Amino acid sequence: MPVANEVEALLRIYYRALETGEALDRFYATDEEAGNLGPVVKVGSGQGEFFVGHARVAAAVREVTETFAENRLESRGPLLVRISGGLALFADTVWWSGHTGGKAFASLTRWTGTARHTPRGWRFVQLHVSEEAA
Repeated sequence: MPVANEVEALLRIYYRALETGEALDRFYATDEEAGNLGPVVKVGSGQGEFFVGHARVAAAVREVTETFAENRLESRGPLLVRISGGLALFADTVWWSGHTGGKAFASLTRWTGTARHTPRGWRFVQLHVSEEAA
């Protein structure tokens, strides 16, 4: 499988894991795996959603799994992947709908980030999800 396809697969598997309520922290590099690119960072679209370090990122994505339900994610692409050595940059546009706090939501979201090839395969070292303003 060409390397860009491996990174694309990482994202698509992450989307499916989010839909099915699976643990998401396994998709992120540890701070040690991130090396000189660490610590790991995740940025969300809500107020205060800026998480630095694998432990904080893991707690944040655990909360997403626990508080969001009936997630549906549809890549509206194009899903762009650029590779340089053991680093990958990616960008995608994703329609995300579901329920949180008993309320339905649906939004076109933008996903950008960086993945690093680790002994466990490709893992996120930075992920940013943002929404269009209402």
